[in-house]
Amino acid sequence: MEGSSKDPEQTSTYLKRGVRHGVTVFDMERPDFYEGMWPEPDMSAGSIRNWLIRKQRFFINGLDGKRGSVLDLGCGGGWKLFTTAGPVTGVDLSSLSLRGASSIYVNVAVADLARLPFASNSFDIIVSSDVIGHIPPEHKDSVIREISRVLKPDGCCLHYIETEGDDPLTRFAKGYPELYQRYIIGPEGHEGLESPAATTARFRRAGFKPIEELSAYKMLMYVHRVAQLYDNEYKRQSRLLRLVVALSKLVSRFSVTETLANVMLAVALEVTDRVLPDSWGSGVMLKYGK
Repeated sequence: MEGSSKDPEQTSTYLKRGVRHGVTVFDMERPDFYEGMWPEPDMSAGSIRNWLIRKQRFFINGLDGKRGSVLDLGCGGGWKLFTTAGPVTGVDLSSLSLRGASSIYVNVAVADLARLPFASNSFDIIVSSDVIGHIPPEHKDSVIREISRVLKPDGCCLHYIETEGDDPLTRFAKGYPELYQRYIIGPEGHEGLESPAATTARFRRAGFKPIEELSAYKMLMYVHRVAQLYDNEYKRQSRLLRLVVALSKLVSRFSVTETLANVMLAVALEVTDRVLPDSWGSGVMLKYGK
């Protein structure tokens, strides 16, 4: 396998359809939407930022003491943190992103998550971050079955999954369906957002044993995300939102003020994520055994 130390074709019935940008591409229908998105490796592995951001701290804690072979689903450019648990294989739809991941992972391949080109019981640990919320609902059960298939019997999986919260801001946003698709769903491909409860239910139905199921990011969001999502026609619908967007843009003008504001938000999230309803979560942090 070019760009890796092992050819998954040796342990798979999938047909290899060639190499693109130095990365093996398996037989699949492959949309170009994600090509080149998130191409740079994240070289952090326990940094201050990792500890401050709740979903990143979840992976630090969840991998603590774990050792074995790791599969990173929808890996983008890869994350150095995952290599602290063992040799990592990364799969993604973007061959350009996988070029970055190949600099820190032992194996990379373009592959459909619903048809993973690996033998059953291949990995000790399976991880994904900000991936499963991109998978259309009608395909999610197939992906989860594949996770179960390639995970070893005594293995575990950790996921941060984007969800559709039932918080006041999201309810407001969904009140304008065209804007919701244009600015919330479309730009990043979040076609598979479901409620936190629906997301965890899929894993339980597939037979996974819950170790941790945590709803997170309940309505609050980091400074840059406010303007990214709502500095558009949305702000014309609400004076309060218009004020919040203006404030977020002002704070983001200077890296010092933006960093300070995000640290304060990270602290606030530690409180709000514990007291607000789980149904408000815009993400879930999940750890399961097989």
